[in-house]
Amino acid sequence: MDTGSTLDETAHTVTRTVRVAASRDLVFEVLTQPSQIAQWFGQRADFPDGVHAGAHGTFGWVDHGDFPVRIDRYDAPTAFAFTWGTPGEPIREDNSTTATFTLEKDGEETQLTVVESGFDTLGAAAGRRAAMEDNARGWTEELDELVAHVDGLERGTGLAPIADVESGRITRSVLVRAPQQTTWDVLTDPVAIEQWWGHPARFPGGLREGAEGTFEWTGHGLMPMRVERFDAPAVLELLWGELGEETPGDDASLVQFRLSPVGPDRTLVTVVEHGFTHLDDAGRRAAMEENVTGWTNVLNALVTYAERADA
Repeated sequence: MDTGSTLDETAHTVTRTVRVAASRDLVFEVLTQPSQIAQWFGQRADFPDGVHAGAHGTFGWVDHGDFPVRIDRYDAPTAFAFTWGTPGEPIREDNSTTATFTLEKDGEETQLTVVESGFDTLGAAAGRRAAMEDNARGWTEELDELVAHVDGLERGTGLAPIADVESGRITRSVLVRAPQQTTWDVLTDPVAIEQWWGHPARFPGGLREGAEGTFEWTGHGLMPMRVERFDAPAVLELLWGELGEETPGDDASLVQFRLSPVGPDRTLVTVVEHGFTHLDDAGRRAAMEENVTGWTNVLNALVTYAERADA
């Protein structure tokens, strides 16, 4: 089943169901993790304490602002629900609705249904009707983007990086057909890094939290690195300094890798690079465009190397 959004004016709900040609584990990850959400639902998803029942955060659109969000349900990989309100206001009954997602396994595919409720508390009937129509269009567009996002992941290297110039953030995800531990080893072993990155990586004491080292841009010099977080086999964060610096300075980028298992033999890898905000608009755009190309090439090479390592 794959239908457009439907409105029920008696129940005051908007409903849509889509079929996704991917496992339920992968669809749930794309549906619920901030770095994934930001690639199909607006441009930003920020949850400082992570995503779990009771967590608070925001979903952001360049043209509409940041919407406050409360996670109401997080039952991996079958159900997810959040309540979201109005930008600039705390969540209240009269300014919020609740979106509830269910994921049903159907062979190798997943049936994903969203039901958004709570429109009956939004005020006058005309306003409720307008809100339902607007959100019905929204779920048609956004879930189409989710399906396309998952399809791109299933193609291996089909997703282009997403650059949010306003916030200075680049995001890209790839699906590696290798177990999480194998992928982690390839990501964090300096010998392997040189093979898939294409440039030498040196960390004299090995990669660990607080360790310092360098990536060499062959023919140009060294870039200092400091490991900010090392949670094997799931999270690696690097503070990445400028070419020629001794240590990462105030303008360093924070590069975050997140590895999530998708079943026993696949891994979803997402990189998020934060930085560039010290540059003027033209310089920021140029630097981010250059790094978009870089992350395309580098993560494609990581996929190839990790899958060969697991062969």
